Amino acid sequence: MPQEGLKMSYSNKVKELLKTVETREDPDDNDNNKSFFRKLFISSGSISDPNDAYHLEFAISDENTAREIKDLAHSENIFLKYIKRRSKHVLYLKSSEQIEDFLYYIDAPKISFDLMETKIIKEVRNNANRVTNFDNANLGKISEASARQIAAINFITEKNKFSTLPEELKQTANLRLENIEMSIQEIGEISEPPVTKSGIKHRMQRIIDIANGLRENS
Repeated sequence: MPQEGLKMSYSNKVKELLKTVETREDPDDNDNNKSFFRKLFISSGSISDPNDAYHLEFAISDENTAREIKDLAHSENIFLKYIKRRSKHVLYLKSSEQIEDFLYYIDAPKISFDLMETKIIKEVRNNANRVTNFDNANLGKISEASARQIAAINFITEKNKFSTLPEELKQTANLRLENIEMSIQEIGEISEPPVTKSGIKHRMQRIIDIANGLRENS
């Protein structure tokens, strides 16, 4: 446990979460490879805070072991890159999508979802900053709300549940993906037929609730 008053690093937060997964796993039903990579991350892994960079790595002492781990990961569609750093043999991922997929694979969907949301917030803010005559006072609120909505839509799509959404939610979701810089009111105005601000807000909340439900059931 970290000392009181000290902020836990992002890597340690992920490790603490993975320790809880390992604790609750039923050994009879455990996927050996998933468990191996969870334990490997806990013992020798690290991950950058996605607000700063996208980087996940394992620092291995023995080269042959590192090569074997790389091959095992490849068999699970995890494409680790290799580099020697001083006395360590480092296997790493630098793609945000690959890191998200790895975290989801080792049963850390909440961290994967949070990383996706952080990435989208940055993308939305960058996009919004390019829009002229944009109300800067509302930039933060709109960017973060839009990011949460897009992350939820993407998560539902990744779980192959988008087609099960009611038609009005599909329409609203598609409009949000196509117009990431728009406010809720503007999304309502371009809907067919037009929908009130409160109506679109309600639809977006339903989408977020559905994504959260899928995440909890993962």
